[in-house]
Order: sequence, then structure tokens, then C-alpha cells
Amino acid sequence: MHCVSILDIIVQMLPPYYSPIRQAESDLAVGPYGFIMNINFIVRGILSFLMALALSQIFPKSGAVRVGLVFLAIWSVCSFLLAFFNTDILDDPKVAPTHTWHGELHILFAFIAFIAAAAGELILSQSLSRTRILKSLKGVALTLSILAILALLAMEKMPHRGGLAERLFLFFILLWMFVLAVGMRGKATRTPADF
Repeated sequence: MHCVSILDIIVQMLPPYYSPIRQAESDLAVGPYGFIMNINFIVRGILSFLMALALSQIFPKSGAVRVGLVFLAIWSVCSFLLAFFNTDILDDPKVAPTHTWHGELHILFAFIAFIAAAAGELILSQSLSRTRILKSLKGVALTLSILAILALLAMEKMPHRGGLAERLFLFFILLWMFVLAVGMRGKATRTPADF
């Protein structure tokens, strides 16, 4: 997850210098260095999918866990697909909004990804007490998933600060994965029976 954050920072500092407060992160994929953001989407999707696979080995099988893992997998696939369907830049008030087919698909994939990530992480956080290896992280994971949901709601309530709210949402979603990945890595030497 570190490389995702690094790519985000790099592409934000390059032309055309989109506003991180107002504009969506997806806008960074449109411009001379947009390929970096597209690489970011691909890496994010792959790492998120690997995280879902790793979690599937740790959680006991149950209906709620399966639903949470499916949501996390949906987030992963949609995040990956964002790289292939660039968004439309609609931030300039002097230009009439032009919606392209790939821009519409981008919005659809992003919407599905955000809802799936928030729901999946909340469901899985509530189920952490059923695992031995990540049981102690339930409070932190639940807090991060709730903060992600609040940031997601803020995106709708603060359209002029939507870029900031979106980045906070992504920060909490990816931090949740990072915290659980560190927790799993710390216990990697345990035998399967200890899980």
C-alpha cells in the first residue's frame, strides 16, 4: 500500500496541478502524466485483491465474512478498471459539461468501488473478533471503517470540498488494509492452527 500512496503524491505534484481540495483524484489520470495515476489504479486494484485473498485465509467461513470479502473483491476489480476508463474533467465553469461513455463508466466503477469498500471493511471489521490473528485490531479497524463512511458521506455534503473528502475516504480505506496487513505480517510465523 506504500507504493499506492507514493504514486498518489507524485502525480498530484505534476502538471496540470489539479486542486486536491476541489477535484476528484480521478482527474489526475487526465493530463500529460495521467499514466501514473492509471498505474496507481492498477496497483491499488491488484494489492486490494491480494488483501482480500489473504483475509479469506484468516477469517472463519460465515455468511457475513463472505459478503465482506465479496465487497472487498468488488472494490478491487472496480479500482483496477478505473485505469482503463478515464473520467471527464467537469470542473471548469466556462466549459459546458461533456460526458463521454468512458467518463460515465468511470463514475459508475468509482461509485460501486467506494460503496463496496466502505461496506466490506465495516462488515469485516465487525467480524475480526472471530479471528485469533487479528482480534486485537477490531477497535482500530472499526474506527477506520466508520471514518471512511463519514468521509464518503462528506463527499456528497461538501461538493466544493469533494476532492479533500474523497482523499480522506481513500486514506481511511487504504489505512485499514495497511493496518490489517501489518497485523497479518506480524503473525506470519504462526502455524495455521494458531489462526
